[in-house]
Amino acid sequence: MLSLIKEKFGFDKFERKKLAFFKKYGWQFMPFAQKDPLPDPRLLVPHQVEEVQKLVDAVREGDLVSFVVSDIGMGKTAICKFLAETLPAEEHPKTVTVFLHGPSIETPEQMLRLILARLELEPKGDLTSEFEQLFRWHEMYPDILLVLIVDEFPDIGEMALEVTRALADLRGIIWIFNGQKDRLLKFLEQHSPALLQRRRLILELRPMDVDEVEELLALRMAWARGGDFNNFTIEPFTREAIAEVYKRSRGIPREALKIAGDAVYLAIKDGSSKITYQTIRKFVRVRRKKMKKPTPSRKFFAFLRLRR
Repeated sequence: MLSLIKEKFGFDKFERKKLAFFKKYGWQFMPFAQKDPLPDPRLLVPHQVEEVQKLVDAVREGDLVSFVVSDIGMGKTAICKFLAETLPAEEHPKTVTVFLHGPSIETPEQMLRLILARLELEPKGDLTSEFEQLFRWHEMYPDILLVLIVDEFPDIGEMALEVTRALADLRGIIWIFNGQKDRLLKFLEQHSPALLQRRRLILELRPMDVDEVEELLALRMAWARGGDFNNFTIEPFTREAIAEVYKRSRGIPREALKIAGDAVYLAIKDGSSKITYQTIRKFVRVRRKKMKKPTPSRKFFAFLRLRR
């Protein structure tokens, strides 16, 4: 009972310190939470804004197949979810988007039924009937662009490519695939060279430099202050702390946001109102300690010798 009281008291104490910290900097929530989809294009990685605009322009022009490629943690899924949310706001041309999770699609039937369900159509019959059902919808709305976005495309079942190829032949249907570049290109080379030949744009995401890390964190903190994007500040971070975030994250957006968020919680726990490079280094040491695997004790090895 006493331990439960202590645990609750400790939790409440941390929450009070957290609220005081957030109030000091005008944050309404944790700025570095990795939420999908992003509510504002300014929250994208800084150098990605112009590149995403190129992708939006390609969609408007009716380019058939585009790729979003990068290593893990660079923001492929975040960009695709952002496009899935924002493209339907386009009026010229009017656009409908469908976001699909590649690893969940094994067969052509699964892919078609997911697309129909996202279009609020009830799948009926076999594969042929469902394809005709989608084709009729497409004929009913000839002025609408249908943008199909597949997250982690190389993980879909090979049989599902049958539907992908067939839909790519229809005017007004756009595909956006994301994945790690080498895997995606190899997958298409082996199983659907025709789709690979139709690509019009490859959006390749790269790591951030230190200035972009600073801008990203400042944008996130402005968002947490209610979207005050005209009033940039890096507080509570020092510039040296941001350089340390860049160094430890290697410019990978997901990792930079995680380190920044965990550093905030560490500063709150320690009762500090500033986040310095020492805070970042302390967090990294704590994380490494947690990840370190325990080594067997000498007694354990002695026990094994006795067993022989």
